[in-house]
Amino acid sequence: MRKTLFISLALLLACCAGAPKSEVVNIATIRDGWRGKTIETKNLGAHPNVMQLLRAFNEVWPSAGADSIITEAGDRLFVSNDVTEGGSGKVFVDCEDFNVASYDHGDTGDQRTGARTYSRENGHTLFAILLEQVNPEEIEFCCFYDYDPATGLLTPEAEPYADFKPQHEKSILTYWVTEGGYDQDIIIVETSPDDSYQTLYHHFTFDGMKHVFSGSSNEYIYPEYEEDYDPLPEGATLRAESDHYWFYTSVARPASDEDPEVLALWIKDKGEAEETRWICTTVATSEPKWALMKDGNAIPVTIDSGDIACAENIIPVPWNADMFYVDGCPDGRNIWSYILDASDPYDIKAIQFPSTEGFLSFDTENKRIHLGAYHYREEGGRYSVDQTYTIDGRFIEEHEIDNE
Repeated sequence: MRKTLFISLALLLACCAGAPKSEVVNIATIRDGWRGKTIETKNLGAHPNVMQLLRAFNEVWPSAGADSIITEAGDRLFVSNDVTEGGSGKVFVDCEDFNVASYDHGDTGDQRTGARTYSRENGHTLFAILLEQVNPEEIEFCCFYDYDPATGLLTPEAEPYADFKPQHEKSILTYWVTEGGYDQDIIIVETSPDDSYQTLYHHFTFDGMKHVFSGSSNEYIYPEYEEDYDPLPEGATLRAESDHYWFYTSVARPASDEDPEVLALWIKDKGEAEETRWICTTVATSEPKWALMKDGNAIPVTIDSGDIACAENIIPVPWNADMFYVDGCPDGRNIWSYILDASDPYDIKAIQFPSTEGFLSFDTENKRIHLGAYHYREEGGRYSVDQTYTIDGRFIEEHEIDNE
């Protein structure tokens, strides 16, 4: 099996193999403009290959690296980067197995570029292209597009690592796109500028629709080469257990003077396959949502968009083996409370409660949850209340807690 890593994929104006088909665009212009422009393609069908989408991208955002790939590949579906097979050694294309294409200028480091497609479960195609420029300034980024076969449009979408923060200050970050059957990661490589810590590999694994964070390690692993590969990071902590799942957390980023600890949340199925799935990464800087809960009921939140702010306390719901209560205090004042529902482990739902003082108890007989909150008295001071909710977030009642 051919396996290639496209590392620090770059783009420069001048230097490329073969004459460019159109005037190339400054890489900074592409970096600043690609998110705002939808690309129209021409009858590419239901499952376009990487070269078809690369040509469509290059017509709007022409680049020297993409020109080099297109010029050398021509109509071929496979181009080897082995010079003994008659190629330049700088271009690699595989539209037959993994739908990848890359250009590597070589030791000069002037320019590299690479692209890949991913088949989505809804019939669309995800197209990713990574670009890097070394001179006259270092610029590196990745563009992501959704290809809709019904419209033929390539629509920009947010990078899956948009909220990523490195584990160390002043780290050097580069991006990898991997090539292989089950190995479809986007990897952020975090390197020390002074060799004071080991290189870290932060994996964002394609789940059938998008790339989601799946863990960090000090070495790169090809999952398909490990018969019993489990993405659960070494050192992950078992935090809760139900009849259906084990619930783990791992440290995605240690606490610093400026930011609290960031955790990755995982569930592991107790079924025969014992499949492990990443749920989300906590984001302690999540925007408060108290103003959206004025009616007293919980609201739905999106687990992969930074809405889950904390995971200091995790408790399985006694009467539902697919549900977990999660809370924590990311703002140093209020306890943020959630229920996560993993009845569909590929589409985990979450709600956030308006309570501010965390978990009190479960009422297993009536299938309700009691959470604490505080109110302020007109004459001054505050007092605590016991708030009762249904497990789907509907407010039932509250009563003052006797603190005597």
